[in-house]
Amino acid sequence: MRWRHSVIWRFAALVFLMQIACVLLALGAVHQFTGRAVDHASREVAIGLRDDIAATYAAAGLSAAGATVRNRIAADPSGNAVILLLAPDGHRIAGNLDRWPAEVGTAGAWHQVSLHWAGTPQGQRRTIGIVGTRFPDGTRLLTGHAVERDMRFSTYLEAALLGAVLLALPLAAGAAWVSAAIIQRRLRVVIDTAAAVETGAMDQRIALNDSGDMFDALGTAINAMLDRITGLVGELRLVTDGLAHDLRSPLTRMRAVLEQALSQSRDEAAIAALERALDEGDTLLRMLDAALSISRAEAGIGRDSFAPVDVAALLYDFQEMYGAVAEERNISIRVDADPGLLIRSHREIFGQVLSNLIDNALKYGGDVITLSARCDGARIIIQVADNGPGIAQERRMEALRRFARLDASRHITGAGLGLSLAAAVARLHDGELTLGDATPGLCVTLAIPALETIEGALTA
Repeated sequence: MRWRHSVIWRFAALVFLMQIACVLLALGAVHQFTGRAVDHASREVAIGLRDDIAATYAAAGLSAAGATVRNRIAADPSGNAVILLLAPDGHRIAGNLDRWPAEVGTAGAWHQVSLHWAGTPQGQRRTIGIVGTRFPDGTRLLTGHAVERDMRFSTYLEAALLGAVLLALPLAAGAAWVSAAIIQRRLRVVIDTAAAVETGAMDQRIALNDSGDMFDALGTAINAMLDRITGLVGELRLVTDGLAHDLRSPLTRMRAVLEQALSQSRDEAAIAALERALDEGDTLLRMLDAALSISRAEAGIGRDSFAPVDVAALLYDFQEMYGAVAEERNISIRVDADPGLLIRSHREIFGQVLSNLIDNALKYGGDVITLSARCDGARIIIQVADNGPGIAQERRMEALRRFARLDASRHITGAGLGLSLAAAVARLHDGELTLGDATPGLCVTLAIPALETIEGALTA
């Protein structure tokens, strides 16, 4: 359920809920407005009837008021008017009600009640708004207006709005989806650019649309950062190339001087010291080569010279190359590789990785080294496994760091760069390196994209 924590999903949900909330608020407002409008209109009609009849009563008396009531009822063919005029003694003077409703007082208060009156089908009751009035001599007047039809119209209107709410649900969901898709599309440009840069395409930049929005501001900031990183990588290349030239020459001259001194020396102690110095010089040169190779691999240098490489053939070549050394140490090297597995690589760079991994297995492993390769979907899985003591799981990340030397291996000559170089070259190939358990021993796994997958992506 990781999608629940997605910011884009939350934004889409917010858009959806806000639109539904707006529709519901509109529905509530219409309900309140129509209800009040109907109530106000019926009240105005009832009060108008009351005032008209009261004025006639005040001017001409009870009989004239009764005549006015009868005229009003006759002039209302729709039968919406409700009028009742009672004499002070309680008998009915005129009107279309048989009796005074018990729930209606005479203080001029407004009521909505359900009643049956003359002109209404037998057994049917209708909702009316009504007001009762008592004159000073005890005469009572009841005037009202049926609100049933107006309320029915309000009900129809609310039903229509409810249908609009149901229609708004898919529309709101579509609007939320479109909004999320727009954001995802803008962010996808950033993600794709970052992924391309991660693989070494340092010339990739985020396309801007000059809208001036926050996405454009983000793209501008990232492009500026990439320009800075590209400049630093260029400077790194210059520094590493200069370092290789400046250090390799004096180290080579030092080695030549040591070899000359070794050939001229006759003292056994001096010879032993010179041999140790030569070994240290060779180690220093190898460390320099490995460190430069790691820096170049992490900077993406060498990718332009990649070509198809047959993995099985490469593993058999290394089995033959290290066979004599392994035999001297009573170690056997086995190859278990499926034929026809191709990756796009630089044979010398990838060969250096395999050489370092096999060399580590010869130094720290047991008496069996297995080189294997198989296809796993879109990737080629290449493994170098041994049956030695291996590396504890909690220390495997430490073993991948540059110049990392675990305690058990400090008495053995080495620079601690073999696994770091292998990891850097794996990233150069858009792959990954992992350390696992060979039960017993260490299993180093390289997962590299297959050649068919790479070519398919390039074609697409």
